[in-house]
Amino acid sequence: MERNVKIAYFLSFTFHSWFWMGNWIFYYLMFGGYVTVAMLDSGALLAGLLYEIPTGAFADLVGKKKTLTLAFLFLTIGNFLMGVSSSLWMLAGSLWFFICLAYAFYSGTMEALLYDSLKSLKREDQFDRKMGSLGAVRLWAMALSAIIGGVAFNYYPGLPYLLSGVVSLLGFVACFLLVEPKVDTEKYSLKTFFIQNTKGIRVLFGDEYIKRLSWYLVVTGGMMVFIYNLLDDLLAVEYGFTPTTISWLFSVACLVAGVATYFIPRWKIKMSLRKLLILPIVIIALCLAVSPIVGMWLSALLLMIRVIGESVYQNYTSVVINENTDSAVRATILSSLSLLRNIPYALFGTFVGRAVSLAGGAKNFAMYYGIVLLVLALWFGSKLRKV
Repeated sequence: MERNVKIAYFLSFTFHSWFWMGNWIFYYLMFGGYVTVAMLDSGALLAGLLYEIPTGAFADLVGKKKTLTLAFLFLTIGNFLMGVSSSLWMLAGSLWFFICLAYAFYSGTMEALLYDSLKSLKREDQFDRKMGSLGAVRLWAMALSAIIGGVAFNYYPGLPYLLSGVVSLLGFVACFLLVEPKVDTEKYSLKTFFIQNTKGIRVLFGDEYIKRLSWYLVVTGGMMVFIYNLLDDLLAVEYGFTPTTISWLFSVACLVAGVATYFIPRWKIKMSLRKLLILPIVIIALCLAVSPIVGMWLSALLLMIRVIGESVYQNYTSVVINENTDSAVRATILSSLSLLRNIPYALFGTFVGRAVSLAGGAKNFAMYYGIVLLVLALWFGSKLRKV
């Protein structure tokens, strides 16, 4: 089990080596206009939502090792196919099936594997510290690969995806070195699939405290999806950053957040989990609320603060879920939570552009959005007390 913990760092690095980050939209535009980009992006999100819950149950019933192995296999195939795509539908098929399925298999499974491995070693109290380190590795992988991918794109537009495919192939090989944690597993079948998902939803909205916690995580997490999927990019464009400087901006933000992530476990000593879930959202909301009155470089600093806040929030979301659920349904619950938080963006993401125009630009929209986020976070957060 000790080996699992070490391999987890390598897997996190290889899975999040996104050489296409910052240049993906230019690659998509080669296959059509903005309508095509929107179709590909929204189609990917919808596909991911459809895959999310079944793959979580699959991980709990079949095993975390097999699920992660499949995740890296599909990711490798998808990256290579996207890198050599010669048509829109080849690109769409690679993205919607292989890439989205890979992310659905990975989602929640890595966290569940790490927690179960530590629990087998009777060291589950170290989970939050390990997740902090894992988050730092993830952010540094994204930062490093974004810089390299920006250069690679100039040589061949599909090269960033091919590089991601090579690195994910290394992750696929590393998965065979994992050891399946000793938890109760069942034989996968259609019957056990429905039973497992029913069990996960029952836990997520069963106990009164878990129900209030789930509502907080769904509401705030759902609003966060809009921010890091679209709003941050719209703000960067409106502040005057070019495609090149945007890539560097997000790269530096990931590096800074990676350093800050190392200090996350220390914060738990001084603050309760409740505060650690609420405070990052409050800070992010305030950063958005002042968008109309800041300049380009201050906006860059606020972006970094939002990236750090999002990392803290995601880390302690994992901690609080893992501390309040059993191993048998842990991956199911994490995947179900991810699904519920992505539904609003899947349904209303296409309307954000119109809302931004009505608000008078991304800066004004961000201000209103930040105020709403702040009110909801404080309202639902006030109920996060065990009875």
